[in-house]
Amino acid sequence: MDSNTAQQRIRRWILWHSAFLLAGLLLMLCQLQAQALRVAISAEDYPPFYYQHGDTLSGFSVEVLQVVAAELGLTLQWQRLPWSRVVQHVASGKADVITVFYKTEPRQAQFYYSSESYLRDPIVLLCAEPCQLRFDGDLASLAQQPVAVVRDFSYGPLLDQAVFSKIAVVESDPMLFKLLLKRRLPQGIASLINVQHAAELQQAGDKIRVLQPPLDYVDIYFAFSKQSSITPQFVSQFDQALLRYKSSAAYNALLQRYQLAYP
Repeated sequence: MDSNTAQQRIRRWILWHSAFLLAGLLLMLCQLQAQALRVAISAEDYPPFYYQHGDTLSGFSVEVLQVVAAELGLTLQWQRLPWSRVVQHVASGKADVITVFYKTEPRQAQFYYSSESYLRDPIVLLCAEPCQLRFDGDLASLAQQPVAVVRDFSYGPLLDQAVFSKIAVVESDPMLFKLLLKRRLPQGIASLINVQHAAELQQAGDKIRVLQPPLDYVDIYFAFSKQSSITPQFVSQFDQALLRYKSSAAYNALLQRYQLAYP
């Protein structure tokens, strides 16, 4: 065998070996990418569910999802977007999951929902002081009241279908709270969890009254894209891991730490 033939064989071996290593590297990168769950949340902090604490993303939903993801061998990639784009990103498959989502029939056509909810949310009626409204739990008694809600926000099937003849619509919970505090709105509907963790209400003292009983209790779910690589089989595995975590002492301790242990 002459030297030219030997050199050609060596070059071919090097090229083949390099191609094999490159293919293996690409496969490994694809596997790593497949193990990443893309999580879309609002760019605006939403305590206690998610909020920026220094360089760390914290919150009840964040910690629950981190535990479940770790059990399933997943990493989490966080996408912070305006709320309207959060829903669009997951619906279109640009992200895999929304962390705080009520379950409604129209949404179930777009998203896979975890069968297990991970928190129960009391929905309450807020009244600016001095409050003249008396509420005994009968939704029909609010039919003629000017009750404010947030645009495109679901309060659960019962309240979404309720009729409020003098309804007012605002763009966000912070705007709702601001208008109530300024008495530009007399009443509004909100999540009790959000109310108890809203900085502007905590600083306002007793200017806003939370009327009892709650209007409704609504379960909070993780919702998954039907347009990404998420499958019903994956959602089933996610459910099983979530159920195991909810049955643990660690989950109960998390509820207590975030003051979320409601009846």
